[in-house]
Amino acid sequence: MIRQQQIYLLAVVWMSLLMLTVHAQDTDPPSMTLSVKKIATLTGPDATSSTQDIDICGTDLGTMTEVDGSIYVAFGDTFGFRDGNCPRFGPNWRSNVLGMTQDTDPSDGVVWANWLTDESGTAIAMSDGAHDAAFTGEQTRIPTAMVTVGEQLYLHYMSVYGFSNKGGVWLCNYSRFIYSDDAGESWTESSNFASHGDGFNMLALSHQAGQGNEDRRYVYAIGTPCGRFGGARVARVLAGDILTISAWEYFDGNGWSNHRLDAVEVIKPNVGEGSLVWNAGLDRWMYSYLNEATAAIELRLSETPWGPWDEVYTLARATTYPALYGAYMTPSWLSDDGKTFYFIMSQFGPYNTYVMEARFE
Repeated sequence: MIRQQQIYLLAVVWMSLLMLTVHAQDTDPPSMTLSVKKIATLTGPDATSSTQDIDICGTDLGTMTEVDGSIYVAFGDTFGFRDGNCPRFGPNWRSNVLGMTQDTDPSDGVVWANWLTDESGTAIAMSDGAHDAAFTGEQTRIPTAMVTVGEQLYLHYMSVYGFSNKGGVWLCNYSRFIYSDDAGESWTESSNFASHGDGFNMLALSHQAGQGNEDRRYVYAIGTPCGRFGGARVARVLAGDILTISAWEYFDGNGWSNHRLDAVEVIKPNVGEGSLVWNAGLDRWMYSYLNEATAAIELRLSETPWGPWDEVYTLARATTYPALYGAYMTPSWLSDDGKTFYFIMSQFGPYNTYVMEARFE
């Protein structure tokens, strides 16, 4: 009898604890959810602001930086019109093009103010690739990130040796910065910066004031190898030394090292085409990227640029937006105290770029 009473009392205690746990879970505040929708076409014949006059039929990517009230947008491989029609991968191939806008409210699309063009008014590359056949030299030069320090614009690109037939796989020759001292009108190749090497061929850059960079002392970079199947690592450099490769430091999991090979993965594979922005409303850094394994563009939040990047949200899925990639953000496209933000997404099928709206609820 005594043993039965003991068992009964234990059962009552266990059930009471279980009910307390369930009740606590029910009353905890809910996590944020993220709703996303497509707003407008950004480039091509259906764009809110026409790009036919500058001969941009199709392009992709769209990494951004800001200076003096203007948002600069660098696109990747760009193709033109043929006899007024817009064929996929048409004529006038340029490895990259640069657009400018003062539109800080993309909720109804984006109006273009200016482009980097030649005398005929056609959009031209900041630094054009050789356009060799794949795996024979240099196939193209793709922008991976832009950042502004003072009045100087820096663009980081990767020289692509060749794109594989397998999606998300390509090889690089090197990566390099170019810079502009005249608001993007002309660009100079950096002579003393060759490449970080593997792990930092593609960058997401920020010089914003945010936690971990309150005084804007550093430019932070989240780097990945060429392709979309590597992990993400973090580097930083004093803002005035961005072109000096020996001045960069790499996060080793505990602190900062001068040796690139000490850099540890802060986000495990698969990470491709990243973008880094400080969200003051959420008091978090936001990092967006394509995850080939989940076929989705994902967003992570962290208190500092070096992580931990634990909070993960899905921005868009390939089931809704087939062949999607890229999710480029910029500070002026955050609103509603950081709860709403806009980003540029690419789709390989139509081969063009789109303005997307994301809203935390």
